[in-house]
Amino acid sequence: MLKIVATFKNSLGKNHTWSFNDPDTQKTDTEIKGLLQRMTEVKLCQKDGAVLFHTVETAKYVETIETIIF
Repeated sequence: MLKIVATFKNSLGKNHTWSFNDPDTQKTDTEIKGLLQRMTEVKLCQKDGAVLFHTVETAKYVETIETIIF
């Protein structure tokens, strides 16, 4: 399974991780960064008085390979 894992800073300066399963791998890094940046503009998600998606810091693809043992 492939997913995007992005790290955001919340409005208090702490890291917040978010992931998305089965991303479109045809999108460029610029397109992905732009989409993640749009999440920072909405300001919908808050926890304990902090906006969770304040600034986007990093993003990476993470692939999980399952191997059946028995």
